[in-house]
Amino acid sequence: MKATIYKLGEYKIIESDTGELRWEAHFGFGALREGRCFKKGGILFIGQGENNSPGLLKGEFLDQLNGFPEWLKTKYFCRGFEIYLCNTGKRVTKEEMLLWMMDPGFDEEDILYPEKPGQRSGNTSTRRAAMDVAFKLQRYQIIRKTSGQIIWKTPTGPNTVRSGTCIMVEDILFIGSRRNEQSNLIKRQFLSNLKHLPKWDQTKFYCPKLSLHECKTGNRVQQERKGRSGEKKATETHDAGKGFKNSFEFKSKKADLSGNRTMFFTHWPRKCIICAAGLILLIISLFFAYLIRHGKELKGRWHYKKGKSSSSHHRDH
Repeated sequence: MKATIYKLGEYKIIESDTGELRWEAHFGFGALREGRCFKKGGILFIGQGENNSPGLLKGEFLDQLNGFPEWLKTKYFCRGFEIYLCNTGKRVTKEEMLLWMMDPGFDEEDILYPEKPGQRSGNTSTRRAAMDVAFKLQRYQIIRKTSGQIIWKTPTGPNTVRSGTCIMVEDILFIGSRRNEQSNLIKRQFLSNLKHLPKWDQTKFYCPKLSLHECKTGNRVQQERKGRSGEKKATETHDAGKGFKNSFEFKSKKADLSGNRTMFFTHWPRKCIICAAGLILLIISLFFAYLIRHGKELKGRWHYKKGKSSSSHHRDH
């Protein structure tokens, strides 16, 4: 079986001539972990690890990885595939995800921006232009605003409701992380109102975690959208342009720090050995220094006693 190998961040993506996709990544100390990938239009889903095998040290693995071309067959990649059907709430199986790969085409214009609903249209889309529309999705209240922004809300306690933002990509609603929390709403009342809302029908699937990254940069999709807003402001004033540049540099440094932390925890056995060797050398040095100083003190005392004994002997005579 012939295979083509690509690089995606710290992943090795292996595409067979039959279309099967797998990934490999460094794991632990000199080990390799591998699993399956699934592609849906412009998204590559990196599945859970299935097998571990002996491999290279992380530095050697990354050096080898740099020799392969970049994976650019999808615009985004997503770690994990916790995807559910909106109408039933059932989790999508691996077999169903394999069927996604039968549809090779996707429109980048419709990928990220919720202003274009894609497959879903009708009266709901017409109303959405005039007013905010609320839907029910399992235990979530999904609000599609006139601005195109999508908000989620869900109860997390007797009087607490959390909320955040969503994005639609490839007929999947990705539910972002929590941003706000309200403590003046009653859970029973919230669930009662939720029952009267129409079911969410703007996408076929939903994902409770937003873990989308851009293949070219590795940045999260939310960060990319913020960057675009800053870029628009940069065209208006020179100072705003500086602010966007500083924000981008800060994100790059943050990514570098995250990579360094990963490298540290991956190579901690080697670092422990080096630290232990350094500590042993320090203890030996301190021990020799103590012996030298203590020897000088003993020598001084011996000379003092010898001088004292000699003076006593002279007085006796």
